[in-house]
Amino acid sequence: MSRRAIFALCIAAVMAAVAHAQHAPPASDPMPPGWTGFAARIGDAKASMMADPKAALEKARAANAMALARPASAYRSEAVATSLWLEGEALTRINKIEDAKVALDTALKLAAADGRITRLDGDLALSQGRLADATGNLTLALESYQRAHDIFARLGIPRYQSIALQCLGNIYDEAHDFKREIDYYQQASQIYSDDPALALSADNNIGFALQQLGRNDEAIDRFNKGLAIAKTLDSAFLEAKILTNLAEAYARAHRFVQAQSSADSALKLLAHQKDSGLAPEVWGIKAEVEYERGDLAGAVADMNRAFAGVDLKTTVATFRDIHKFAYRIYAGAGNYPLALQHLEAFKRLDDEGRTLTASANLALLGAQFDFANQKLEIEHLKSEQLKRDISLRESRAAMQRVAFAVVLLAGLALILWISWRHMLVSRHGRELAKTLGERNVEIERRIKVEAQLRLAMEAAEQAARAKNHFLANMSHELRTPLNAIIGFSSLMMTGELSPAKNQEYATDVNAGGRKLLVIMNDILDMARIDAGAVTLDEDDVTLGEIAEQAVVALEEEAPSHGRAIAIQDGGRTLRVRCDKARLRQVVTHLLSNAVKFTKADGRIEIAFEFDGDGVAFVVSDNGSGIPKEKLALVLEPFGQAEHVYARSHGGIGLGLPIVKSMVELHGGVFTLSSEAGSGTVARVHLPASRILSPNRERAVLAS
Repeated sequence: MSRRAIFALCIAAVMAAVAHAQHAPPASDPMPPGWTGFAARIGDAKASMMADPKAALEKARAANAMALARPASAYRSEAVATSLWLEGEALTRINKIEDAKVALDTALKLAAADGRITRLDGDLALSQGRLADATGNLTLALESYQRAHDIFARLGIPRYQSIALQCLGNIYDEAHDFKREIDYYQQASQIYSDDPALALSADNNIGFALQQLGRNDEAIDRFNKGLAIAKTLDSAFLEAKILTNLAEAYARAHRFVQAQSSADSALKLLAHQKDSGLAPEVWGIKAEVEYERGDLAGAVADMNRAFAGVDLKTTVATFRDIHKFAYRIYAGAGNYPLALQHLEAFKRLDDEGRTLTASANLALLGAQFDFANQKLEIEHLKSEQLKRDISLRESRAAMQRVAFAVVLLAGLALILWISWRHMLVSRHGRELAKTLGERNVEIERRIKVEAQLRLAMEAAEQAARAKNHFLANMSHELRTPLNAIIGFSSLMMTGELSPAKNQEYATDVNAGGRKLLVIMNDILDMARIDAGAVTLDEDDVTLGEIAEQAVVALEEEAPSHGRAIAIQDGGRTLRVRCDKARLRQVVTHLLSNAVKFTKADGRIEIAFEFDGDGVAFVVSDNGSGIPKEKLALVLEPFGQAEHVYARSHGGIGLGLPIVKSMVELHGGVFTLSSEAGSGTVARVHLPASRILSPNRERAVLAS
């Protein structure tokens, strides 16, 4: 629960330890005379950065003013960049993010102007990565940390190379890619192992990742290694944090005696720590252990200590698991109102955590896509080089044949000997040409096979990513209504609620059940479509009737959506032959999407268009819309699960693929046109063969 705090603390400790060794700007140039005062200001700013960032900001700005007052030179540019770097670091620590970004961007431009790679470039990349991570720009953070790692590796600075790797591991922790996180922390330890603070960070974070993967015994071993290091650092706070993580790992492994002992040791260390913020976590773990051992009264008492003086509506991510156990404990003790408050707090933090994980995954997927493009470009360059080599060989062979012809013409005096020699050389040339031709054919065949294999691997990886995103999104969509159903029904079963509360919770349970039914129906429909098991029941209906029934169905599904839906009059007499239930399902999906992405005061319209090829059923809105580059993705099964717009409004991303499949079963065509911020137009076009009395209906629509 406290792994990131340990990571930040340990990185800070490393920076503080080396601060006094960096009094001057980077040592790429010798310090000119008269710069000792500037170097002293820089050293003072670094020394006070951890304890008093505001003082560090003033000293960095003073150093910047001193550098700007000097005549222009290469050393002056680097000195200004150094002072701006420290100014950005201090602004980041006092949460002036925009000002910090301006300072760091200016420093990066100055440092890059001379075309050299120095220690300052690596420090700036690390600072830019931390700033991007703090503001949620994980793509930039990932690129910055990777650049910092490459710079420190090139310059031979293993300590900061290890720090960059730990920062990369921390991003994969946010994305819940724990196996990749473990790899980065192990690499960091292999590159540099002489700093106890970095070793403590690696052991703690690897232990947490192992715990998330269910490998509790390995996690316990890692935490014990970290505990031994924390004791050598003489930091009661760090030792208490490791003991807290160790207690949680013991509890997950059902080793409750050791869990209780570790938690008690942590509380003893925290007795002299004021406002550490760690005590609630320890009491929460103790309550969990008491609950699992059957001591409900002890669990309630410990949980009361954990949340003493804590506002349940404003708790942070570290309280997520404590809220979950608090709900179970208070519900088991019959304190249902308090149990409900913890259930609501858990749901809030769980949703926030999933949003952060989804953002991190998107950033990592984007970076992996860029890396795949780079590899493809390299393969393309290799292929072009291979073609050039083949062409060169063919040119050489041609030159040899020309040379042989020249020799033949020049040797008329020795015609018999040259003729015999020419016969031998020609035979050799034919064999060589044949060999080269066979090799060329084999090379081309291998290139084609490698390209096909690469495309197949990319398609398989894309399908696997889509499946994983779909399963993760679907599990979240199923768990949210299930939590509501179980939580509210448990409270209703007590019989202690007022009639009004019973009615309110029954409504919530009903809504959750309806949402589950919609999700399961979509999954079953998609499965039947993939299996080719969907058949149509032909009915004689009017499009206006279909539209009105779809609006009614939407009102039943989401009675409080509050959007006005207008239906064009011309469709009330437009009769078609179709599967009434399937076409109503199509229109209901389109209206549901329009409601999701349209504000309460927005516009949703249903219109009908007649042309020589058939009739179109059009649903349009003026909502947030979909970027053009995402239109093809949202029409693919499971593709919409990766779409940030669909994720932010719920759903598992099967609605539009089902619509497309159902329309095609009718022999029709489904098209989607949209633009971010300009609304969406969904068009269901049915062929003329499905229209009853087409001439009369054309006249009705034209009027």
